[in-house]
This record gives sequence, C-alpha cells and structure tokens, in this order.
Amino acid sequence: MSHAVSLLTALLIAVLAGGAITAYLWLYRRRRAETMAGIEALANMRWREFSRLVVEALQPRGFEPESVEQSLERGSQPEELRLQRDGRPWLLACKQGHADYQVSAAVVAEFANAVRFAGASGGVLATPGRIADAEVRGIQLERYDGPALWALVSPLLPESLRNDLTASTRKRVMRETLFGWGAAIVLGALVSLLLPDPPRNAEAAPVAPVAAAVAPTPPAAAAEPVLTAPAPADPNREQYERAEVMRMVSSLPNVERALWSTSSTLLVYQLREDDQTDAKEICAILERYAFLRSSRLQLQPPPGSNKRVRFLQCKTY
Repeated sequence: MSHAVSLLTALLIAVLAGGAITAYLWLYRRRRAETMAGIEALANMRWREFSRLVVEALQPRGFEPESVEQSLERGSQPEELRLQRDGRPWLLACKQGHADYQVSAAVVAEFANAVRFAGASGGVLATPGRIADAEVRGIQLERYDGPALWALVSPLLPESLRNDLTASTRKRVMRETLFGWGAAIVLGALVSLLLPDPPRNAEAAPVAPVAAAVAPTPPAAAAEPVLTAPAPADPNREQYERAEVMRMVSSLPNVERALWSTSSTLLVYQLREDDQTDAKEICAILERYAFLRSSRLQLQPPPGSNKRVRFLQCKTY
C-alpha cells in the first residue's frame, strides 16, 4: 500500500472518529451535563426556596398552592405541603438531596400512608435525587425526580442562572471535544502505522561494494531539549474546585451555608453580622484556587438582620 493511501486512510479514520465523538458530546453529553448541573443547583437550594419553586411549577398542572407558612402553622410535617386540585386536597412532599440521594421505598410507603391519613385525593413527591420504584395502591401518587424534576421547574428559574449553567456546560464539553479530536488523530496515526508497507522492487540491482572506506560519521551534537506544552487541565478540575470551596466555606463557624449562585458569584449565608472576619477567611480559601480567586462574594445577613446584602471581590483580574 502506498504512503499516500496510508495517509488518506489515517485521515479518514481520524475524521470519522472525531465526528462521532463530537456528535455524541454535543447531542447527548451536553444535554445530560446541563441537566445534572441544574439538578445540583436545585439540591443546593434551601428547602423553602425549593418547595416554593415546585409549588409554582405545579400550578399549570391544575394545583392551587397553600403557602409554606400556612402549612407550618396548621401543624403539617415540615416536608409536607397542602395543595388543592379540582377542589380536593392533595399533599406535596419535597425531599432535598443531591443527585445520588434516593428516596427509599419505605419513605414512599410512609408518604402514601400520610396521604391516606390526611384524607387527600393524592400526593406529589419531588426530589432532586431518585425515587425508589415502589408500588402504591389505592391513591394517586405523582413522582418528580432527577431529570423529570428539572424539566418541571427549569422554565421558572432565572434566565441568568440558566445561562450560567449552559455556558459552564458548553465550556466543559468544548474541552472534551478537543481531547476527543486529539484521541481521534492518535487513532488514525496508529492505524497508518499498522498498515502493511509497500512491497520493494525484487529486481533492484545489488549494491556495489564500496571501494573507499566510509568516513566515520561525526558525533551528533547534543540534542536541544524539546519544550512541550503543559498537559491540558482536567475537564473536571473546575467542578472539583468549586465543590471544595463550598465545602470549606460552609465549615466556617460563622457560615450557615455556601453555594455558587452563578459561575462567578459565591453566595454565603451568615449566622451573625461579622463581614470583615467572614470576608478575610473566605478570601483566604478562594486564593488557593487560581481560577476562583477573583470570584465575587455575596454575603447574606442572618435572618431578622437589618443589614443589607454585601458584595465584594477578593482579587481582581
């Protein structure tokens, strides 16, 4: 096989492999990554914010809400809210948890018993995690978990949050696409090396003996060191660093919880009014990560405080 044919074969394999990887990443992987990022954003919400969002999303499906405060005053379970549908009562249970959290079959059965005890016509169970496939008889039970919950509530989220999730996902998939094309090129090169070499001419004249001594080859000069580009960053590094920042900031004594409200803003819920101490400790954590050290801080005062929300930035670009 000629060298030209080998190169064309390697190029064809690289293009086909790269195209297949690109189609998979952008048509399937990107949508799944956006959904998982959205589910994680829901999991980081407070229970009241999450439950209000679910109640609002259920209204186009014929449900009329009862406020969280009314439900709590009436003595309902903290995670069970009352709704009305066609003039009949329904119960709503919002279970907070991350994507790997699962509402067990026992919890589903317990909620079904609560629906029966309350005399409700049915129940709605919602969680960012997963709901066990448990059979419930005698009542209507609607379940929204994982991707189904994200499809239900995503149209109600702020456009800025959806845009941040989309941009972050596109950035990660773009990196994975570049790595995929690099792997496709390597695959094409390996295939070209494995192809058989072109046959040599069997009738070539024998090489005549050399009369003169072959001059010794001068020693080669020391090869200059080859400068290689640094290894590409781990595509999951950014997500890991963000999770580490949330974990460490949330562990501070004056912080109730920390989460990324946008890709560039860290939202911090305070337990007492001490902005200077909080800012100093949080900035010390952010400065450990080059990608996140210029993020903006949003310090949320504790409940009942008259102090305004404060925004600041530890480092500038």
